[in-house]
Amino acid sequence: MRKYLFVLVIFISLIITGCSSNATDGLTAKVLSVTDGDTIKVKLKDGSEERVRMTLIDTPETKHPRLGVQPFGKEASEFTTSKLTGKEVVLEMDVEERDQYGRLLAYVWLGDTLFNELLIEKGYARVAVFPPNTKYVDQFNSVQKKAQAAGVGIWSIENYAQEDGYNTGTTEKEELTSPGNSECKGQIKGNTNSKIYHLPSGAHYDAVNEHNIVWFCSEGEAEAAGYRPAKR
Repeated sequence: MRKYLFVLVIFISLIITGCSSNATDGLTAKVLSVTDGDTIKVKLKDGSEERVRMTLIDTPETKHPRLGVQPFGKEASEFTTSKLTGKEVVLEMDVEERDQYGRLLAYVWLGDTLFNELLIEKGYARVAVFPPNTKYVDQFNSVQKKAQAAGVGIWSIENYAQEDGYNTGTTEKEELTSPGNSECKGQIKGNTNSKIYHLPSGAHYDAVNEHNIVWFCSEGEAEAAGYRPAKR
């Protein structure tokens, strides 16, 4: 009997260890500074420094050259600064480890807390899906639904947080010109901020801010310009 109890204890210990491995696997780093709510600068154990973009989330902008400071961007940045600056974190990678700007793409663990998820929970970030990095997408979507229902942070402003970004106007007085085909106005609508295109039948076709619109005559033309289709 004791033998079976011993085996059971070992088995349970292995399960617990496996469940908590997310917070220990990955790169250990110290947070040097915060660029934005979802972007930090860290120093790795080998002494190298890296910019890190948190995977699967998007906080409002605070330093964008065209969009300026968006609602709740400052709050998100201040929250990340207060929680992470000077702290040791673990960076968990997904399938793709870097973005087009050379930044590390990571899930940031602060102890047992997945910080990406915490930002969603507090209403400082929306879920932003860029395959193939989708490990926690179902978990994050579940947390986001609760934040939406509670109307916290970005969800306190009606129609502000969208699937493809934040629905705010540009801070520039003059409208910027965008690539695309103006002759196709009223057909496929691209969002220059998110690089997502919408079909007229899409759920968010009319939600794209007028300052961010670029028109395409076909999906092929949109994809050739570097845009991806909206999920809905």
